[in-house]
Amino acid sequence: MKRFDKGYIYSSLLTDFFYSVVLVFFFLRDLFFNEESSPNTIATATPFFVIGFVVIYLCFVAYRILYYRMSGYELTDKEIKCNRGVLFKKRSILDYKKIHAINKKQGIIHRIFGIAVLTVDSGSANTSHQAEITIIEKNTVVDALLSELNALKKNTIKDDAGEVRREEVLLSNKDSLYRFTSAKKMLYTLINIASTAFFTALFAVLAIIILGVCKAMLQLDFLGTLGQYFLYAILISVGGVLLFSIFSFIGSIIHSFIGYYNFTITQNDNNIQISYGLLEKHTNTFSYDRIKAVKVSQGLVQRILGFASIKLEVIGYTVNSSDDSKNAGLGVLIPFCKYNEIDEILGKVLPDYIPSEKQTKSVSFFPFVSWFLLIFGIIAGVILAGSVTVMAMLSAPSKIISAAVLAISGLALIVIVLKFVSAGLSYHTNGLAIHDGKITTYSGGFTKNITVFKAKNLIAVENVTTPLRKKHGIASIVMHLKTNESSNEVKVHIQKDTLSDEIEKMLTV
Repeated sequence: MKRFDKGYIYSSLLTDFFYSVVLVFFFLRDLFFNEESSPNTIATATPFFVIGFVVIYLCFVAYRILYYRMSGYELTDKEIKCNRGVLFKKRSILDYKKIHAINKKQGIIHRIFGIAVLTVDSGSANTSHQAEITIIEKNTVVDALLSELNALKKNTIKDDAGEVRREEVLLSNKDSLYRFTSAKKMLYTLINIASTAFFTALFAVLAIIILGVCKAMLQLDFLGTLGQYFLYAILISVGGVLLFSIFSFIGSIIHSFIGYYNFTITQNDNNIQISYGLLEKHTNTFSYDRIKAVKVSQGLVQRILGFASIKLEVIGYTVNSSDDSKNAGLGVLIPFCKYNEIDEILGKVLPDYIPSEKQTKSVSFFPFVSWFLLIFGIIAGVILAGSVTVMAMLSAPSKIISAAVLAISGLALIVIVLKFVSAGLSYHTNGLAIHDGKITTYSGGFTKNITVFKAKNLIAVENVTTPLRKKHGIASIVMHLKTNESSNEVKVHIQKDTLSDEIEKMLTV
């Protein structure tokens, strides 16, 4: 059995060096950073810091060496084998015909030492938290393994049509169908910032108004007159929003320009490969027939401006991480595009997942807010009554009690208004379509979601209702798909309860 490349040890120890420094500082921070610290105390504490660092780092060194000596992989005629682990040793064997996802990741430290991480996944629900196979090798070796595993898989599984399709670049920076250009990345960044800044500014303005009214009632003297208060409060809020937007802008720029650098999607036989990233390069390969669902998402600002993102979920798909302990969930297929381009893009990449026009709609508005009004009303009433009772017991002035009542009532009213707006959007959004063995669901309030999946991936249907809703023939439909996480639920709210009977006919045996 071939061992992992020694670059694993060197790259891990470089990272462990910084971890060791952080850990020592965490435990000895009181010796360096306190009011009584002096050059003498720091000099006295330095040997302890060095000893602590050496002990911790030697533990990391021992672990990495043991992991390297106990880990390895082997490719046989029918399967791939992998051993890894120190305290808990794991041996994995995966038949080539059961491979559905092959993923490569190369972080910036990996690139320094010329290595990459390759994970191979079967999509089993029993191993949803990790990939079965993890290999750490030189970058060139990983590329060769990726091609070899795809070839071995292709030899065991034939295409449904019995034909081999040529490799084709579907989406790239050079393709005329979709170009994730610098201009689009900048617009993508600005829309993300606008979405966050909008709600931040909204809550800031509401807080200013509520506090301003309380100040006027209580005739408080802080920050001068009422006019000066509003001026200072607005300036502080605007400054905070601008400062937050600057940091968001920098983060979004890094994410869009570096995270999605050289974004490409290719297809080879039944496999789809997505590659992207500059500092940390990802190459994710998975089988077309293991796609569980495609999800089109639109935030409020995106809906207003007519843009969207397309995500997908693959059964059992895991993140290709060196610690092998993360689940990918929804992955980005198209990070940013015009809403009216979705059918064209999916028609090229995933023709079986083009959204169908909505055939049903919500049959009543009140159920979207009924439970919220009941629960929130009780909570708000208890808080209001409790606050008034406590202040009355403390003999608080009537103006203070009135201001508190007004503030709580105003805050509750604002929350209710926002809920009604969200419910109104949900009422107009929720619905579904059933067409040619495919189900398209529409859901969401401020964020609109369109989820498309094949009926063969449907494993259960729930009809969620109440006695009152049942009397009026109303129910929420919950559909469970083939997957291994809580994200297997797709919900459509406040539909005719007979709709679940129609969906149940599509359940696979």
